[in-house]
Amino acid sequence: MKKLSTLCFLICFAISFSQEKYAKYNQTVSSVESNMILKVIPVKDDIYMIEGLGAGMGNIGLFETDDGVIMIDNSFEIIEDLITEAVREVSAKPIKYIINTHYHYDHADGNRAYGAQNIPIIAHHNVRDRQKNETKAYGGLYAALDNFYVPKHEENELPTITFEKELSLHEDNEEISILYFGNGHTDGDAIIKFKKSNVVHTGDSFVLYGIPFIDISNGGSIKGFITNLEMINSVCDENTIIIPGHGGLSNKSEVNNLRLGLKEFYNKTMKGHQNGLSIDQIIETIETNLGNTSGFGEPTEVKRNFIKSILLENNIIVE
Repeated sequence: MKKLSTLCFLICFAISFSQEKYAKYNQTVSSVESNMILKVIPVKDDIYMIEGLGAGMGNIGLFETDDGVIMIDNSFEIIEDLITEAVREVSAKPIKYIINTHYHYDHADGNRAYGAQNIPIIAHHNVRDRQKNETKAYGGLYAALDNFYVPKHEENELPTITFEKELSLHEDNEEISILYFGNGHTDGDAIIKFKKSNVVHTGDSFVLYGIPFIDISNGGSIKGFITNLEMINSVCDENTIIIPGHGGLSNKSEVNNLRLGLKEFYNKTMKGHQNGLSIDQIIETIETNLGNTSGFGEPTEVKRNFIKSILLENNIIVE
């Protein structure tokens, strides 16, 4: 009887600890379930975007082929029914493949639902490695991400097709290039280009909400992020339609604007530190405006933390 009581105590403790550890994840998921509205936006030819309004989900890309739908990202598991309903607005055909742009839960948590349905999931091999384990986001930029843990995925929820540098799909008359340019937003970011249609889905390697979140704790690199924006531009032209990780449909010019703005942040941070400037003094030297980073905290504080992150990436610790 004593052993049974001890076992019950340990189980209850484990459940309580797990609930506390994943509190931010669970709170976000609950918010998504109660607030999400999905909007299907035609992009070009047979390509569409599903945009989530109200809870910060990543943009989903859809491509209808003769025998199925290719989905780029699948957002939150908890809104699987809503997402599937939105897919059905585009096509009644089955989901043929899912491509993960990276491992973050607002883009790939749906692997938990769709992987269990045996839909093949394509991703960089680092995405599979990240999802096999519990992850903790880098909290140095947004206070909301401090101690943000995401539970691991089960074996049947993981990507089933992985690649190292590039993978191509040939569907109907379209060639889909899935590209890895190196560490940037995370260590497993995929850029997807529809060559014939001239459409690119960037995942969070390009976003429109202001100063981007870069997951330094999980292979992300601010310098690499800037380089990857250059690489995105290299596979685009003035007519390319870009589906960003967050925000409305975009173009090469806006990718370049973000690249130049982040480059100014990076260069002036390093130069200012070398000249003995404080973080607030460095902020005063930066002219670019990357938006108000709505939803992630007070703008000046976000800028301050981003500068700290640049310094941290260069092994410079500041208070």
